[in-house]
Amino acid sequence: MSDIFHQIESSTRKIFGDEPVCVHVGNVKDCDIKRHPTYPKFRTAAILAGVRSAPSSRLWESLIAMGRLCDLDGGDTWRLVVLDCIVPCFRALSTRIARDFRVEREEIRSAMVVTALEVWAASAVGVPPRLVRDRMVKAAFEVAFQGGKSSSPEHMTDQIEIFAPPVAPNVDHSLRASSIIDVGRVRSAEVAEQIRGERLGALLHGLGCFDAVQNFHEDMRAGLRSGSISPAVKASGLSRSRFSNSNLYYYASDLYPSFIGLREAADVIGLPESTAYRMIRAGQFPLPVARAGRSYKVSVRALMHFTDVPDAIVHADDIENGAHHARGSAR
Repeated sequence: MSDIFHQIESSTRKIFGDEPVCVHVGNVKDCDIKRHPTYPKFRTAAILAGVRSAPSSRLWESLIAMGRLCDLDGGDTWRLVVLDCIVPCFRALSTRIARDFRVEREEIRSAMVVTALEVWAASAVGVPPRLVRDRMVKAAFEVAFQGGKSSSPEHMTDQIEIFAPPVAPNVDHSLRASSIIDVGRVRSAEVAEQIRGERLGALLHGLGCFDAVQNFHEDMRAGLRSGSISPAVKASGLSRSRFSNSNLYYYASDLYPSFIGLREAADVIGLPESTAYRMIRAGQFPLPVARAGRSYKVSVRALMHFTDVPDAIVHADDIENGAHHARGSAR
C-alpha cells in the first residue's frame, strides 16, 4: 500500500509548485492584499498556526473557508490543501502506533485521512470554521489508537478517494421562468440554450448595464479574455459549438466579480450586517466566507447557488440578440 501522506503532498506540489498562493480569495490577481507567500512558505505557516492555536488563527479560518468554496464549485484543490497542512501532525503518531502495536503504518495513515475527511464533510454546516481543523485532528488521532488496539482498523482501503466532493443536499435549483415559456418543458436543448441566453440579455438591458456586457464580449472576441467554461464542457454538446465560436460561451457569473463584501451579501439574503458577523462567529452563516485582513468576502457563485439563481452557460450571440430584442431592434 502506498503512503497516502506522500500522495497528498506530491499532489499539492504538482498544483502549486513554488508559485504564490492566496488563501483570501483564491486568485492572487483578484486579491486586495498584494503580498502573498509561495506555497511552501504558506504551508509552513499554516502547520505552525494549527499546532499553536487553530481556533484563533485567521489563516486557518480563511483556509477552511476556501475549502468550503472549492467544494461548492465541485473542486477538490483547497480540501487537498487542508489535508496537506494537517497530515504532518499525523506522521509521528502513526509511526509510533505502527511500531508499538505491530500494525501496518500505511493502514493507520489511510484510516486517519479517511476519518479526517468524514469530519470535514460532517462539519460543513453548523460548525464554526475555526473549530474544523482541531475536530479533524482529534477524530484522526482517535481512529489511529482504535486501529492500533484492535489491529484491524475500521477504515482499511488501498484506494482512498480523497478527491470525491462531499455529497451535497438534494436541493432543487430549477430555472425560474421569466416569460410564459418554461425552459424545462422545451424538448430541444438548442432552443432551451438560446432562450436562456436571450432572457439574460433582455434582463441585462433592462437593468441598464448591457454596455459593460458588450465590452466583455468585445474583449472575448479579441482574445483578451475568456469565459471560465472548460474545453471539455464546450465539446460536450453545446449547440453553438457547431455553427458559432465556442470560445464565446461563458457562465453568467463571469459577468460579476468573483467576491463581494459581507455587507452586500448580507443585503442580498436579507440580513443585517451585524447579524451576519454574529452568525459567522457561531458557524451559522449560510455561506462560506473568505477572510482578507479584517474583512470578509463572499463568493458570488455561492451566493447565486444559495438564492436559487441559476449560473447558466450562455453564448455571447444569444445575450446580444436578447438585448437587441428588448430594445425593439431585432437583428
